[in-house]
Amino acid sequence: MILIDLQKAFDTINHEILIDKMYCLGFSESTLLWFKSYLHLRQFKVSLNDTLSQPVKITCGVPQGSILGPLLFLLYINDIPQAVECEILLYADDTCLFFQNKSIEAIENQLNKDFSSLCEWFVDNKLSVHFGEEKTKSILFGSKYKIKKAEPLNIEYNNIKIKQYKKVTYLGCILDDTLSGESMALNAINKINSRLKFLYRQNKFLNESLRRLLCNALIQPFFDYACGAWYANLNQSLKNRLQATQNKCIKFCLNIGNRTSVKAKNFEDINWLNVNDRFNQIVASNVFKFFKKCGPSYLDEIYFPAEQESISTRFSYLKLKIPKRKTTMGLKSLSYIAPSFWNKLPSFLKNAKNLNSFKHKIKDYFIHEI
Repeated sequence: MILIDLQKAFDTINHEILIDKMYCLGFSESTLLWFKSYLHLRQFKVSLNDTLSQPVKITCGVPQGSILGPLLFLLYINDIPQAVECEILLYADDTCLFFQNKSIEAIENQLNKDFSSLCEWFVDNKLSVHFGEEKTKSILFGSKYKIKKAEPLNIEYNNIKIKQYKKVTYLGCILDDTLSGESMALNAINKINSRLKFLYRQNKFLNESLRRLLCNALIQPFFDYACGAWYANLNQSLKNRLQATQNKCIKFCLNIGNRTSVKAKNFEDINWLNVNDRFNQIVASNVFKFFKKCGPSYLDEIYFPAEQESISTRFSYLKLKIPKRKTTMGLKSLSYIAPSFWNKLPSFLKNAKNLNSFKHKIKDYFIHEI
């Protein structure tokens, strides 16, 4: 995968090219005139020591901090996939090229070809790739055995070589080259411990309700963020460390001693699920959104409904196909774990009226029935 960093992407959008692209997308003449008025003849000033500079015209870029800014940028880069043959991920100005093959040479050739095409697309559209250190980078994913044997990727453009890394950060998620999830888990543990230390220093100002509120707001997101992509791949030792870190949070919320062991009753008192159950709740919620057609479109590429059984049982309603997986990594993938877990849930959970109701019901199911 190549992760591409653009220099001042929002500030360098060419207004004429943007309007032409909007015309090709079918925007009406009156709408295009409105956007021309919105973008053209904009000015900016610089303030220094209570003194304003003379106004200077803005000849390119879209207003940042506005509702329309990101939307206009997405319209501007909407045709990027036409410039490449391999898969491309687009999220605002974060662009990634990825290609999979058993041959390192095939991966290298395809990525070099598409990266060159993409750089030419950026030049044609008045955008610039940032080739500096820690900016545009590459990573090769694979098993520990294959990664150890693999030669470094040779990706370059105009004699500028793209540096290869063992781990990269994409949309706040740390991906290592074996997709073990270890880097993400260790990062979460470090940040949770750091924030917990801060909260302990403020403990004298907090009651139990505030301690719970702050833990939910400042700490729980580290357990939850993108956990479907990294938690299942962790070894048992790291899962135990994550659970031990959550136990510290529970001791803080309930104001109990550090040497006191955390029991099921403590989870019930605070209305929390342990780390593994919380992961299962999040995974099941995504499947629920898939069946209710209220989730992102990429879920249709992960989950596939199974045929309804002729004899209905408590666990046979709204089932998913369980794909065949032979490798250890395959058995830990979301496409396998989610259907395996979901199919075992009773029908009364799957029949929840909405997502919020489902989350509450499955939490009670974990606490009281499992």
